Amino acid sequence: MLTIKELLYVKLVDQEGSFSGAAKRAKISQPALSAAIAKVEEKLGESLFYRDSHTVNPTAAGRYIAERSEHLLDEFENLTSEFSNLKNRDTGAIPFGVGVTVADTMLRDAIVSFREKNPTITPKFQVDYWYELRDSLLRGDLSFFIAANHEFVEDNALSTEELYSTEICFHARKSHPLTKKKIVSCTDLVNYPVLTYRTRIAKKRVKARLTTEEQLRAFQKNFEAGTLNSMQGTLPFIEATDYLAMTERGFYDAQFPAPQIQELEIEDFRLKLQIKICCRAKHILSVREQDLINCFKNVAARRIYC
Repeated sequence: MLTIKELLYVKLVDQEGSFSGAAKRAKISQPALSAAIAKVEEKLGESLFYRDSHTVNPTAAGRYIAERSEHLLDEFENLTSEFSNLKNRDTGAIPFGVGVTVADTMLRDAIVSFREKNPTITPKFQVDYWYELRDSLLRGDLSFFIAANHEFVEDNALSTEELYSTEICFHARKSHPLTKKKIVSCTDLVNYPVLTYRTRIAKKRVKARLTTEEQLRAFQKNFEAGTLNSMQGTLPFIEATDYLAMTERGFYDAQFPAPQIQELEIEDFRLKLQIKICCRAKHILSVREQDLINCFKNVAARRIYC
């Protein structure tokens, strides 16, 4: 079996066309290099170079080994660099991104869990929406991101894994006029102001259910009456007003004391929310990066099975 160093020596002799030039680049003596090449030829049972008093030329076997050596040495250099990069990522900070819904529901618990096991490593997070996080990831600013995308399509630049699925839901105080209706539709929703994250799909789906000019005017006035980066802290506001909150199903369930909030079942509105873990295609996660992702997976599992 040939060693990396032996492959390097064959490559250098081929490039330099002399043992003296190759020995100089390899920073060893010419006799040592000649002995190393002779050892390679003995291992292979083939002569690799024609030698005369003035020139050194590769045989067919020598040319083949030299050409293959260049590729293999490049791969070895890349491997060494990637491994060094992995080690560096395991000793300092982990830059990653989370979508706004993930930030509201999972970020704190995941980081607390991670820091308990890795107190010397700092998770550095960016909270944003899918396409902004995707841009940051592909620029190399993030190691990975976890976010929701309602219209996810195949993306060759990303490697993705589904974390969990849930639904978008409308919430109202229990004494809200809509909680008294047996059947609630999108035409009812638009009569009340809605607080939500930035959203295009939900807005499009609600608008598609409207048929009259009056309904469209109400929609224009009320839908996205407040566009928030976080729905945390909205509970007292929803409990005290006729505003509706559009967010993930079960969002307010963990609030204490038990909130006076009710989820509304809208007969003509359904919107799935897929939370995905995203890395650059073929990106190799470090051990600590995978640890951090596993913390999010554990939090997601508790949310699903609680």
